[in-house]
Amino acid sequence: MQRTNPRAGARKAPAPVRKPYLKGRAVSVLAARRGAAVFAYMTVSAILYLFLGQILVTDTSWLRFLLNLAVLGILGFLMYSRGAAAGEGDAAFAEIALRSREAGKEVPSRDLDRCFHPLKGFFTALAGALPWVLLAAIHASMAQKATYTLGALPEWLSSYERRADVGLALSYYHETVPFGFADFAKIAVRLLIFPFVNMAGPEDVNAMLLIDRLSPLLALVTPAMYGVGYTRGPALRALVHGGILSNTRRRAAKLRRERKATRREPPKLV
Repeated sequence: MQRTNPRAGARKAPAPVRKPYLKGRAVSVLAARRGAAVFAYMTVSAILYLFLGQILVTDTSWLRFLLNLAVLGILGFLMYSRGAAAGEGDAAFAEIALRSREAGKEVPSRDLDRCFHPLKGFFTALAGALPWVLLAAIHASMAQKATYTLGALPEWLSSYERRADVGLALSYYHETVPFGFADFAKIAVRLLIFPFVNMAGPEDVNAMLLIDRLSPLLALVTPAMYGVGYTRGPALRALVHGGILSNTRRRAAKLRRERKATRREPPKLV
């Protein structure tokens, strides 16, 4: 019995076809404006952590680590995909711009801003993450190791507050600490880097202090994936060209087969 190869009828993946392109500028107003999408992703993720972060909290350390790592991976993939789409679009535009220059036409400055540059995606990511990074830097400069704070005063002790010798000691329970900018920055930044906070465990004060000090760098982890995805622009564009060439060759081969079959077909008798 003859065995058939299940992969025999499968189509080969088209080989990438790279085409030259005109290199643009890494830093431009257009690249900075694109950072609004990166900023939006970061802000929305912080809001989602505020409402859904409890799902990622568990007493099992290894499970908590995997869950939060998976969340970081999902957000990083979204950033990567957004950057890859922008990179492919810029690579396609850069190919057209190069053909225009080779035809003797002048390429406007705004078109150079649109053309692909390998570092443009990282500039976009930095521009979008900059407000959060600055806030994290302020928080990191003020970060301190967490200390013990007084809890609520037991109800049965309230009757002793009227005594002069006891009331003075219990007055510390009624002191209020004003909510300032440092508290706002701490909450906002920890929500932004919540997976890292959760992986370290908030009960470990030394680890939390390290997380706070490194928060400006940790805030850049997922936005950096936008830049990584953007660098894939020419490669993705090459796959598009390869697919077009493969389809063109396939249609041409099919047309040749049809013509040969027509020539071999015997004339019909009337």
